[in-house]
Amino acid sequence: MSSFRTEQDQLNDILNQQEYQVYYEDNRSFLERIWDRISDWIGDILALLFDSFEPSSTTGNLIIVLIILIVSAVVIFGIIALVMFTVRKRKLSNQQPFVKRDELAWSYHEHLQAANDFETQADYRHATRHQFLALLLIFDKYSLLQANQWKTNWDYYDELNQSNKALAVDFYNLALLFEKVTYGEQPITEGDYHKYKAKISKWIDSILQQSDTKEIGER
Repeated sequence: MSSFRTEQDQLNDILNQQEYQVYYEDNRSFLERIWDRISDWIGDILALLFDSFEPSSTTGNLIIVLIILIVSAVVIFGIIALVMFTVRKRKLSNQQPFVKRDELAWSYHEHLQAANDFETQADYRHATRHQFLALLLIFDKYSLLQANQWKTNWDYYDELNQSNKALAVDFYNLALLFEKVTYGEQPITEGDYHKYKAKISKWIDSILQQSDTKEIGER
């Protein structure tokens, strides 16, 4: 009996040596282990849902791989969309366009007149600001958004994006230039100002025309 234990101990010692233990170690990489765990998890779920499903079969493996690839693609696109959303939002500052409450009380005509006055003085930075405020007020007048002193341009963009995506895209670009000129102290040339003014005027004219057409139709 003592001899048997000794031989058994010797055998255990031999099997515990590194050259033998290596056969029992999991030599897969971290990604391989994760992949196998996910594959097993999805295979178990599919096997519970479908009695005929065999995870170990060629067809079963192909289905599992396709599911993993589809889910991975959805997750990647979701992350990209979230990053783009965050970057886009950060480009618009957290400052409110209407600094003073009396600016909100003005009509859009008054802001356009102020813009023209600054334009004649070649003060295109302030002219740009009043052009943009006029646009916000005409959007408010025709219920495209609700102008408030506490709101940022991102708040306005978000409102427009829910009702008119094409308008929201143009508004975003107009708001971005407005903020660069107003808050970022980016210089604006006469030519750039007139291009900006033309875009503002185009939207104001379009909104007024749509409003006139609607009123005529209601009559």
